[in-house]
Amino acid sequence: MIDEHEWKYVLQAASEGTFSAAAKRLFVSQPSLSQSIKKIEGEIGLTLFDRSQTPLQLTAAGEIYVRKARELQRIYHELLQETADLTGLKTGTLVIGSSRTRSSCYLTKPIIEFHRRYPGIRLIVKEHSVNELKMAVAAGEVDFALLYEPLEGAYERIPLLRERTLLALPAHHPFVQKYGNIDGEPYPTMSFARMHGQPFIRLQESRRMSQLYNNLCMETQCSPDVVFEANSIIDAAELCAAGMGATLVTDMVVNNGRWSEQPRFFYLEEEVEDRQLVAAYGKNKHLSQAARKFIELLQGE
Repeated sequence: MIDEHEWKYVLQAASEGTFSAAAKRLFVSQPSLSQSIKKIEGEIGLTLFDRSQTPLQLTAAGEIYVRKARELQRIYHELLQETADLTGLKTGTLVIGSSRTRSSCYLTKPIIEFHRRYPGIRLIVKEHSVNELKMAVAAGEVDFALLYEPLEGAYERIPLLRERTLLALPAHHPFVQKYGNIDGEPYPTMSFARMHGQPFIRLQESRRMSQLYNNLCMETQCSPDVVFEANSIIDAAELCAAGMGATLVTDMVVNNGRWSEQPRFFYLEEEVEDRQLVAAYGKNKHLSQAARKFIELLQGE
């Protein structure tokens, strides 16, 4: 009943809503996952899932099992963290929660340097949406996650950097021509209002930058011609570089992008608050020595 693989199967099924999706995420066959869950139900004498509904719904017994399994998961992860500290960073595992954009633009160099310094530590980066990352922190599935303020009081946080939002236009966009060679800072300033009717790549509604885009549209009474909704800032920036349309980016992407032809960047005339990136972990949770060393690298120490 407390086999690690079995409670992980239950947690994944509860998260995904179907056995097939959970099996796919766990890289196991669906029959194997279903059999493991039936074994647990047989031991308990109660079903964990109402299989008549899609997505799967937890029964009362399932709610209890999931709550206790999450506690087990957190305790198990803390056990691994604290015992790894005794090895002096010679062995262990460090799990970081991140988005695709931050993984590509912010983590690559620190990961390389951390591996050079501590080759015995296994590094894992789990990429999720903001809400999924928060749940991963709460469940103890990651040592820490890269998130933006504001955060609820359930999190400890260590400040990393402040990101400025910029407007990106394709290099050959008509609005760019009058500026000539504008590579590098300081960038010229442009009002978002000029994007009215212009081809634009926005972020999907679930992404934080989407809310900023909506706010700018309302503030400037501007309606860009949305030609694509991207899943990440880096996807939007790459499409912008290819000439598809303008978009919003952050200086993290600007400073770490790999462009075939670099877009042209502009400070926004409108006032946009900087984004504060933090390393977030659970309140009163143990932060491993490996995690602290990696965070120091992120801070440039």
